[in-house]
Amino acid sequence: MLIRIDITKVFEEVERLKPRTVFIVTPDGLLKEAVRLASTLGASGVEVVLSGEACYGACDLKEDAAESIKADLILHIGHTLREERAGKKTVFIAVEDDIEFNRVIEKAAQSLRRFKKIGLYTISQHLHRLSETKKLFEDYGFEVKSDEGGRLSYGQIIGCEFQPAYSIKDEVDAFVFLGQSRFHAAALALSTGKPTYMLDPYLEEVIDVTPLAEDLWKKSVLAVYKAREAERFGIIIGLREGQMKIKQAKHIREELAKHGKQSTLIAMREISAERLNTFTLFDAFIQTACPRISIDGSGFNKPVLSIPQAYALLNLLKGKDVGDFLRIPSWI
Repeated sequence: MLIRIDITKVFEEVERLKPRTVFIVTPDGLLKEAVRLASTLGASGVEVVLSGEACYGACDLKEDAAESIKADLILHIGHTLREERAGKKTVFIAVEDDIEFNRVIEKAAQSLRRFKKIGLYTISQHLHRLSETKKLFEDYGFEVKSDEGGRLSYGQIIGCEFQPAYSIKDEVDAFVFLGQSRFHAAALALSTGKPTYMLDPYLEEVIDVTPLAEDLWKKSVLAVYKAREAERFGIIIGLREGQMKIKQAKHIREELAKHGKQSTLIAMREISAERLNTFTLFDAFIQTACPRISIDGSGFNKPVLSIPQAYALLNLLKGKDVGDFLRIPSWI
């Protein structure tokens, strides 16, 4: 397995902007590659600062940190969207994983033979394999569909947005996710309501993620019903720039007040069980930062709802059913 950073794009941006200081932001899994990139750029005379904080996605821009250290350019490595830039200084730099899907698709062709039409999706580091994997499935007799939508490229999903897949859910019998992220695959299943299979090219496994999706759904619904009994809520505004949803937090607060619920706005950068468990005066929390914290998180002593769960709670308080609140194209 070889991980390739788009070095050409990096040096094009450095040449174009001629920054004095470059700030490199990357997820933990790419830190080794980021350190090598920092050395390469440093050898060319550019001052480089590597972010030591966790990076949770394309929403985690860290422009405020870059401003603090007087960086002129942010290279956001490994998370990409259809737009190449974000904020004032951020450039998304693609990373490609050269792992091949041939063998696992051979297995999948047998496991999925009861389906005629499949939707094919993945995350950014495998997007360059989409065309060849599509052809492999077609050679086995499948009709394969993908699409683009919102901020996402053709065949791409991220952990909170699924527009490209949601738009074709009624045109396919099942979805196939290329990669090793069970959460992304299960989230795809929850958003579309279709059978979904994860193709792990590293272990060469074909995994039906329906049981995981069902477990996440039950956990999410249970949290909503538990929160219905709460009287005092902590409503969290995420301090990471792409996760800062002040208007939505205030709107949810206003709606809760109509049902006699008390609430306090809380601003946090790192939303963890350790931090929230120190707030003993609240009966439940609603966090507007990242839906995965609520849907896939653990260790919380009290209900911690995402935005879709918050609106399901409001439906309950109005005497309505919670509905399929995760079967939507975006959870933010």
